[in-house]
Amino acid sequence: MRNSTLLVATLGLSLMGLSTPAAADGLEAWQLSYGGFVTASDVRPHNGLPQDRGDMLAALNADSPDWAEALSVYTWGRHFPWRDMTHSLGRFADNYNGAMPAVVPLSVAHWDDPSFAVGPVYSALAGTGPFYQLADEARIAFVETATLATIINWTRFELAMSERKALAAEPNWALTNGSPKNWNEIFAFHWGPEGQHSVHAALEAIPEGAQVNAALYMALAEGQPHLLEERWAEDEAAVVDRLLHEGSLRLFHAALQDAEGASDDAERLVAVMQARGLWLAAAEAVLTLAPGEAQGIEAALAGAGDPDLLPFAVEAVEDNLILLSN
Repeated sequence: MRNSTLLVATLGLSLMGLSTPAAADGLEAWQLSYGGFVTASDVRPHNGLPQDRGDMLAALNADSPDWAEALSVYTWGRHFPWRDMTHSLGRFADNYNGAMPAVVPLSVAHWDDPSFAVGPVYSALAGTGPFYQLADEARIAFVETATLATIINWTRFELAMSERKALAAEPNWALTNGSPKNWNEIFAFHWGPEGQHSVHAALEAIPEGAQVNAALYMALAEGQPHLLEERWAEDEAAVVDRLLHEGSLRLFHAALQDAEGASDDAERLVAVMQARGLWLAAAEAVLTLAPGEAQGIEAALAGAGDPDLLPFAVEAVEDNLILLSN
């Protein structure tokens, strides 16, 4: 059944900039709104997921890091109740629904593991493997960005699911579990609760990140009417895909720059750990645009970071951003 013309028209107001707090009084209690986008499906539970990341970082940044608390939240989740379970960052990173080979195929092939994003976080939280006897600051830095990378990859998953449901032999356009719902989940995860603890806040804190956020939310807003009219938003989806790549690359680039400009080994190690965490999302973009550069980037991030190779990694990501813009 088609969605009402009234709903399409109401959500169309977001394209005229009417999704600001001043206009939010006209929204339903379940609707989220920011940056020109207004949700057409109830994705409040999904929007709570990044609060898990916020709770983890609060536990780790206490006077005495509470690794057990962070480990529990990562594994079991807290703020994303769904159906008969609570979803978690760890659950998704561990090849959620067996979907990672289809969502980030180049990353899965690169690491030869569809669960490539989960093991390193557990090692960092437990202080095992490559994180054994590493400074708390370095372990926390990795967890901070690896969980952010997981959310980026989750938005990629939702984009892929939205497309799959739209283009299926029997398309699913339901606002409860169809293509528009997954489209809305991209926004819910990316923005985070009140714009906190997720990709939105991280991008706002770096050069040109705010522009990526603004462009992404506008692309989502422009694509949504097509889905509500039961047709796939092919052009807008391509823009969303590109902007998810760009966001991951800009965050990765900022961490690499911090590593390159570090004043001592300890500062460099923290920045390198941040870059390694973000590589779990940025790798898909690099492997798409310039796969030959991945090996050099990883060499620069080996161990505590190679000061001689870090400039190469920074330049390689800058080249990728140029390729993406073209």
